[in-house]
Amino acid sequence: MPLHYPKVMVWCGVHAFGILGPYFFENDNEETVTVNSERYVTMLEGFVEPQLRRLGTDPTALHFQQDGATAHTARNSMAVIREMFGTVISRFGNITWPARSPDLTEPDFFL
Repeated sequence: MPLHYPKVMVWCGVHAFGILGPYFFENDNEETVTVNSERYVTMLEGFVEPQLRRLGTDPTALHFQQDGATAHTARNSMAVIREMFGTVISRFGNITWPARSPDLTEPDFFL
């Protein structure tokens, strides 16, 4: 019996057009990898931004909301997010999203 169960690291976005993604965090062998700031930035620049532009959406006109995970709020991640999106709702963002907020967010409700 394996010591750890298989895991999945996945990102998706919610927008007026529907759900963007999913994006699976995997290595070249299609094995799940832990999300760190470098992988998160790679996903934002190589998947999210091109997908939004393909859909005719300017990312600088969007509100981007994320939780306070370390990979999301690392300096390099936040620098890319601030440059890419108009408004950032997050720890260290334009609008601070309180940790453990009792308010439902779109992902809480729809996913």
